[in-house]
Amino acid sequence: MRNKLYKLFGNVIPAFEPESPRRHKFFAFIAVVSLILSACSNDNVAGGASGDAGVVAVKNLDVAGVTQKGPFVTGSAVTVQELDGITLKQTGKSFKGTIKSDKGDFAIKDINLQSQYAILEASGYYRDEVSGKKSLGTVTLRALTDLSNRKTVNINLLTHLEFERVMYLVTEKKMPIADAKAQAEREILASFGIDGDFAESEDLNIFESGDGNAALLAVSVLMQSDVDVAGLTERMGEFSIALAEGGSWDDADTKTAIADWACDVDLKGTLANVRKNVENWKYADTVPAFEKFVTNFWWNNYGLGACNDKRENETKRNVNKLSKLYDEYFVCENGRWVIPGDEKSSSSKDTEPVEGSSSSVIPASSVNLPASSSSYIVSSSSIYNPFASSDSHDAFSPLPEQFSFIDSVYQIMGYKSYGEGKQEVWMARSTGKFLDEKPRDSLAKILVDAIGAKGYTFEGAVKNDSVGERNGSEIKTYDDTSYVYSKAENGTVYKVGITKSAVTSISLYTSYLYIDVKLVVLKEGFKEVPTVDYGLMRYETDLPEEVDFINDYVSEKLRSSYNNDSMYVSWNILHITDSSYAKSSSEKVVLAKEDVAMDSLEVFKAALVENGFVVTETDLPNVPTSYYTYVEVNTADSSHKTVHYVKETALAKYWVHVFVGESYRYNKNSEGSYVDEGYHRYCYVVNLEIRYKQKPERDKP
Repeated sequence: MRNKLYKLFGNVIPAFEPESPRRHKFFAFIAVVSLILSACSNDNVAGGASGDAGVVAVKNLDVAGVTQKGPFVTGSAVTVQELDGITLKQTGKSFKGTIKSDKGDFAIKDINLQSQYAILEASGYYRDEVSGKKSLGTVTLRALTDLSNRKTVNINLLTHLEFERVMYLVTEKKMPIADAKAQAEREILASFGIDGDFAESEDLNIFESGDGNAALLAVSVLMQSDVDVAGLTERMGEFSIALAEGGSWDDADTKTAIADWACDVDLKGTLANVRKNVENWKYADTVPAFEKFVTNFWWNNYGLGACNDKRENETKRNVNKLSKLYDEYFVCENGRWVIPGDEKSSSSKDTEPVEGSSSSVIPASSVNLPASSSSYIVSSSSIYNPFASSDSHDAFSPLPEQFSFIDSVYQIMGYKSYGEGKQEVWMARSTGKFLDEKPRDSLAKILVDAIGAKGYTFEGAVKNDSVGERNGSEIKTYDDTSYVYSKAENGTVYKVGITKSAVTSISLYTSYLYIDVKLVVLKEGFKEVPTVDYGLMRYETDLPEEVDFINDYVSEKLRSSYNNDSMYVSWNILHITDSSYAKSSSEKVVLAKEDVAMDSLEVFKAALVENGFVVTETDLPNVPTSYYTYVEVNTADSSHKTVHYVKETALAKYWVHVFVGESYRYNKNSEGSYVDEGYHRYCYVVNLEIRYKQKPERDKP
């Protein structure tokens, strides 16, 4: 039902069938977002031409607010990122802060921006309203805001879900940001059957009364429902994609799954646990009346409508064929739809609530609960996992004292155990986002000094086998060399692997550098089990033999399918057709090398045909796109069309998409900001997708 979106969304190129309509819709949208953020045309404005008052600088501004999914916990990272006032493109300038308490509050002082438009981004763990507990993984939420008239910006699920839609309305439809945000908020709430004139999304707060705040809490609860953090991230990504261009969310499968959950907790009376959870955090004088929006959601999804005095004792049938309760009859009693004769009826009639779960909403038969962690809900992912027989994804165990050097500078990104707990593995990553090597190396040095003080010794450099397991919308763009340190105490071995990594967020096409740390405990002489299967296609080092000829026609290649699908891989390929370049966008008009790129592309197309590829689609609308490295690539104008080719063999099916574009790279100025002082060169771009029919035999590194 869902597609893994690594990315924005959360995980990078989705692993759904490349010829599916959803796939084409996904790439079309990614291309539009790239056009928005690359802003290669002067028509893409956020200021005057769209009706706003214009671009104004922000001087010495203090910004405060709360970050809420549920509230983010103490120490989570918050950044203010400057946007160009005309293009809405990130300038590279940012201001950093942290969450001050488990209420999710933050304050960042002395902000100076050339434009009033900015992105506020929060990353970290959050308190789950449904379970009442700290989340088992981290999420990132964003808010696009105009700081010219506000000092308070709340970051929440509504600000995040509206982000891509607002960018589209402003840059494509030339709508003022204020109007775009108001429209996007209405469209999000309408997707959940909520109608009302509420405050702006960045003014809403789940710890305050009022219908707008109640709507925010209801949407947060419904989107979370019975999924884990990975499932929530996936839902947010799919929602954002659907809303961006269409203005609505029409995923009937997901909506029904949420409605079945909402019906279940409503009829059982366990929806009240959400209110208790928020009250128990002791940050709210009163919890807004979110329940009415949750119940209305499943009522409307089932086709029941409102239950009021006029409809007392009326009987209605659930007409949603996707629902677990399809054809079930409900009766309107005392303002609630219930199943006749069963006041505590469940939408999963043949199951019981999971023992230990505060919400008691997941059928016990649908989860695999570790004996030591009865309240933890295991992801339902069915990806290939060679270690499934020994791997348990428990709630994070506390770090041993031997790893006490891991502090608030790092976030725990994952935990696994093997051999009935004889091997435990934690994955951590630095919270700082660096744009150059120096601060990252300094942070690594501090960590190594701390490890040395604890008695660890250098063991050697190896190929890292856990940092590569990324979630969300991230592409690894560095190396996997891990520097390993270890020590033994009382028959237990403690190991620390340090890796310098870099990732590119597909949603914003922005690369950041990190320090990744793998922490391993080996008990009773247990032999270490690798945590990554290098047989997965995501670890391909070069093009397979059947399409090896493509290597003769390209300058750069990047394996871009960063997922756990063992049968799928994709590549983003770029070929620079001439070494001539312009130093700035104003000079590129005299470059006139576009014809060279077109000629080179024709040669490559001929090679495709010669090697068995056939055209499946041509003369498609021109779709500018970005190449997923530090190089940005955009099509020059609407005269260039994307052409699709396909080839099928006994081994696999291959898809190739090609077009001519212009490569462009930013340079840094003396202040460290990225500016248009790079170079422009013409090229052609190739996206190669491979779906294997059976897992190829490959040697593991």
